[in-house]
Amino acid sequence: MLQGSEFKKNLLTLMSGTAIAQLIPILCAPLLTRLFSPDEFGVYENFMAITAIITIFISGKYELAIILPKRNQEAINVLSLSCILALSFSLILLFLFLIFEKPISSFLSSILNGGDFQNVLWLVPMSAFLATIYLVFNEWCIRKKSFIILSKNKITNTSGITGGSLLFGFTKTSSGLIFGQIIGQLISSSLAIYRVLKEDLYLFKYVTIRKMKYFSRRYLDFAKYNIPGQFLNTLAGRLPIFFITMEFGIHEVGLFALTDRVLGVPLSFLGNTFKDVFKQRATHDYNNTGNCLAIYRKTTLTLLKIVIIPFIILFIIAPSLFSFIFGAEWYVAGEYARLLCVMYMISFISMPTSWIFIIAEKQKLDLFWQSLFLLLTLTSLIIGMVLDDIKATLILFCIGRSLAYLIQIGLTYRLAKGKK
Repeated sequence: MLQGSEFKKNLLTLMSGTAIAQLIPILCAPLLTRLFSPDEFGVYENFMAITAIITIFISGKYELAIILPKRNQEAINVLSLSCILALSFSLILLFLFLIFEKPISSFLSSILNGGDFQNVLWLVPMSAFLATIYLVFNEWCIRKKSFIILSKNKITNTSGITGGSLLFGFTKTSSGLIFGQIIGQLISSSLAIYRVLKEDLYLFKYVTIRKMKYFSRRYLDFAKYNIPGQFLNTLAGRLPIFFITMEFGIHEVGLFALTDRVLGVPLSFLGNTFKDVFKQRATHDYNNTGNCLAIYRKTTLTLLKIVIIPFIILFIIAPSLFSFIFGAEWYVAGEYARLLCVMYMISFISMPTSWIFIIAEKQKLDLFWQSLFLLLTLTSLIIGMVLDDIKATLILFCIGRSLAYLIQIGLTYRLAKGKK
């Protein structure tokens, strides 16, 4: 009973923080769509797609293991290992990007059918590093059950990014969305570090090279299996950006990007909120009872109740709603939202419980699913490109992704039943 109350308290804490965090960019979105064109959103989304892929590799995914050691004195070594790896690889990439800036940016502009990346390419390693640091220190907050701090971090992150974008938008700065992203990341990652160090600075005296080497070997499977898995997942997640840009142009990907910003990003934040609470409780149940089926069912049913009615309404009014809120030129983005809303709904339901793969240490099974996810995404996009119709492409994309998420739900439900 006490555990159930604690779960609800933690969930409400994170949900309130996430609600505030998401309310800020949602309220500011009508301003952003009037300050930046679909083409500018298209360039920004391609920048973020490249950054997301790089972010997968630079920490070795060791931040996922921060929650696992029994003692904080051990876990702080995993945190330090993640930060050192992220900094080292980011500096190497920055050096390479500065040396080969022109050929790399020219190549990207040619294959992505427009958009100038030369002036912002050097920001990619910085953005990837800041994103990783933010994730590392959030994982520490989850370990310590510091859900209030975690909520503050989420609010700082979205408000910083949105505020930075608005600032550069009003000043008509070129690539303002990208520079706003960097400013917001810098603020949020710095404050995330400060909030943790304020309480746990003393733990760093337990950090040693020997211990970091030990944990790099102990949790090597996170690098061996989670990096390929995360790469496949992120590549599959960003493939629509690349494919739509190459086939239909930077303008169309800007319209698609707004759909994802309005639906995908808020749902991702909310889903990750559930995941942050779910994985702590599910790890406890799984380690102590051998299964976490009760909390799995409770989480899944709660998510379904949250989204079913709003998405029915969205399907009916999406185009008119987008046109009214964001401006007439974004009406088509509302049509895209209608075509994709089922996929976003199933994705949201499956997101929190996907952590079961980590809890059960079934990284190989997760890698199998990530491969299937990529295959279904790629197949649907290729068929759509053959048809040479953007709406047909998005319908096929929705079907392929929805099928992948349903398969994931089936696999994680089986794992939640207990150890085999």
